[in-house]
Amino acid sequence: MEELIRFGEKFFDELEIATYKSRDASVNIELNEVSTSALRERVVTVVRGVKDKRLGVAIVDSGDKEKIKEAIERAYKLAKLNKPDEKWVSFPEPGKYREPRKVDKELKEVSPDYFVELAREGIGMASEEGIIVAGGGGGAEWGESLIVNSHGVNVSQEGGGAFFYIELVGMKEGKVTPGIFDFDAKLSLKLDVESVVKNALQKVKWAFKTEKSKTEEAKVVIEPWAVSSLLSYALFPAFSGERLVKGTTPLANKIGESISNELLTIYDDPLHELSINPVIADDEGVPTRRNVIVEKGVFKGFVWDNYWAKIHGVESTGNGKRNLSTGGISIGFHNVVIEGGKKSLEEIIGEIEHGYLVSGFQGAHSSNPDNGNFAVVANPAFLIENGEVKGSAVFMMSGNVYELLPNLYAVSREQKVLPFGGSMVVPSMAFENVRIAGK
Repeated sequence: MEELIRFGEKFFDELEIATYKSRDASVNIELNEVSTSALRERVVTVVRGVKDKRLGVAIVDSGDKEKIKEAIERAYKLAKLNKPDEKWVSFPEPGKYREPRKVDKELKEVSPDYFVELAREGIGMASEEGIIVAGGGGGAEWGESLIVNSHGVNVSQEGGGAFFYIELVGMKEGKVTPGIFDFDAKLSLKLDVESVVKNALQKVKWAFKTEKSKTEEAKVVIEPWAVSSLLSYALFPAFSGERLVKGTTPLANKIGESISNELLTIYDDPLHELSINPVIADDEGVPTRRNVIVEKGVFKGFVWDNYWAKIHGVESTGNGKRNLSTGGISIGFHNVVIEGGKKSLEEIIGEIEHGYLVSGFQGAHSSNPDNGNFAVVANPAFLIENGEVKGSAVFMMSGNVYELLPNLYAVSREQKVLPFGGSMVVPSMAFENVRIAGK
């Protein structure tokens, strides 16, 4: 790569070259059958160069040196056509990286056939109970990257993870349950298909009995998948330093203030023991680190990529994420962790005289991160009476995430690893005095 950097410096004031290799072995399940099996491999190189504060970007589906040289020349031609960005400072300097996590090389070589067998196992377990497997899938993703720039950044890394998920639907005596979803994800191939199916089957059995929900204020226990969907749209974007600079985050001037209570701690750490995205560098080559965002309810600070950090006069927190379709960098998370609590989910449910358990939200994507407002449909959801789940329910839940968070009263000690859209480690979270509109 040094040869390519020297070649590019003939054209640019500064240059960045990032090469990504990926391998994806996967299967999909539809209506009790394995519908597709796929093995995909790809190499992508992104060139970003700056000349007189004019940025040029070129992408090539190759790691070949001659093709990268051609991409450098294309990026230069584009840079000359672009307007200068007067806010531009520079690409990042080299930094000190943490010790990488040990990687399981089996993930790099596994065949889709392995996941076909896992899928068949899951389908068989559900079929024995007379339950339909509406959808699902599994797979392993392996990635290797090399990021270099003209300031001396030169970092390579590799790793991957595996996942399995299933969606079940029950049909009995004319009743059809909502789709019930469960999953497992790990840094190895040791996926627990049995637990995934058993957890989903239990909820299908609950869902055969339909209960009415009321318009009221009640205790609501939100499970990990629903927690992630709500907070990913209503809260997490507000942690971005770009939004602070642009004035579109409600957390401006809130560092050091409480936004919840001592039960809530949130941080981004790709090297967390459960993370399936254990990167030591972000997509600009900046070292990653454990970034505490909320500690015992107190907002501690924003996350940054190189561009917005330098504009604001702070250090990048190693949160630059690349879009391989455009080559551009934006602020993102590697592995968000919501710290677990002391009680099990079973204990939390057992202490509720009247309330609800929510497994999923519909409409979370329409939440407004500029102010925290949200309006969602809780489905699948379940009624809790006297410490027991009585049956399925559907209700509307709307409000403001900054009003919801202080009502947090319990967090489960179990945490779920979410493999979709990155990596997250999330417990179940119980709130009181939640306004719901029954159906």
